[in-house]
Amino acid sequence: MMKSFYLFLLVAIVVSACTVSSKTDSTIKSVKTRIQSRNYPSLFQAWYGIDMPEYPQTTNEQRLQAAAKHDLLWEEPLSQLGENVDLTLGLVWDHDNHGLATNFTEESLSHALANRKRMLELNPNMIFLFEVRWRDAPMSFLPENSDWWLRNDEGEIVKGWLGGWEPFYMLNYNNQDFQENVARQCKIAIESGVYDGVMFDWSGHLEIIKKTRAAIGDSALIIVNIHDDIHHGMDYQPYINGSFMELNPIDSLSLPVDELVLNSKDDVNARTWDNIRDALIWFEENLQEPRINCCEVWGNRDDLSRMRAVTTLTLTHSDGYTLYADPNPLKTPDHYHDWYPFWDADLGKPLGKRIDREDGATLREFENGTVVYNHYGNNSVKIEFNEEYKRISDGSTDKVFNVNGRDGDIFLKIK
Repeated sequence: MMKSFYLFLLVAIVVSACTVSSKTDSTIKSVKTRIQSRNYPSLFQAWYGIDMPEYPQTTNEQRLQAAAKHDLLWEEPLSQLGENVDLTLGLVWDHDNHGLATNFTEESLSHALANRKRMLELNPNMIFLFEVRWRDAPMSFLPENSDWWLRNDEGEIVKGWLGGWEPFYMLNYNNQDFQENVARQCKIAIESGVYDGVMFDWSGHLEIIKKTRAAIGDSALIIVNIHDDIHHGMDYQPYINGSFMELNPIDSLSLPVDELVLNSKDDVNARTWDNIRDALIWFEENLQEPRINCCEVWGNRDDLSRMRAVTTLTLTHSDGYTLYADPNPLKTPDHYHDWYPFWDADLGKPLGKRIDREDGATLREFENGTVVYNHYGNNSVKIEFNEEYKRISDGSTDKVFNVNGRDGDIFLKIK
């Protein structure tokens, strides 16, 4: 009798363990599945997030809820904490000189894992990336006498980016030991269990990217800020999953950003809509899978047609992520942005590739509607449906709509 009881108990324990294990495994989506499972529009957060009263972020939970409206984000502790902006995940290197760190602080690791878990509860398809510094950094990044600083002929450390809270100084990125160190820190970030991949700013560096891919393996993600520069995409094609397309296309239709005009900085990072479109197509067709192209355009927060243009361009020409944010030359931290009701439209998933029309407009069908993008320089185009659709930009319903050039719109089926 006792043998039967113990046998029953053993079977019950095994079955229970299998059930728990199965439940746990089924709730953890792979990186590829999270990327493929998300609905559109799909937004990303580049370092800094939503900045508007409707989304207060004085508590950790408020920050997580705001961040979880995006499907992908990246952060970098030294820069963001230096700007006195709270991190979203919150992982911090365990060394006074972040460039020499071999681990993260135990407290921040526990906090970051909890934050990741909470955001995945809010948005099960989120992707988390970590920026590792390779080009320049604040002086606290390394000891002043380190060989990993780039020096001029007089032995002085060369200045780098000067747009932050303090001067950044150039790193000796051609030093092979430093390259190995960057790859090592990327591996540490991935092995922490907090991040799904890494991000490199400043157009990247081929040898560092190669070493990083070798260190983190094929399953982790790499994205590089290569703007709309296809030649960099060609160089990095075997190694990276996406481009961070940080862009400021200049055109005759956009509302000015008064502070930039006043300081003659309105043409910083000038790009063209033609190049953006061509590059997005190339990146989508050629970079490694799973792909995570992230297309950002800067602009006046009130320029809604410019916001719609980058959103619908990304929706029609890619399966990527999009963002409309403040221009970097503003005195506030970079990439702050509003959250627009336009982004709350529930398109579902794409049903196929884009359709390029003879009039210059591009359409793409989704489960719940149609996206129209009309390129800069085109005339207004007429969009006709066989039944009534709802236009998201103004809430109107009809069968026939007009979409201006350098604009776009989302049309949802009326259920």
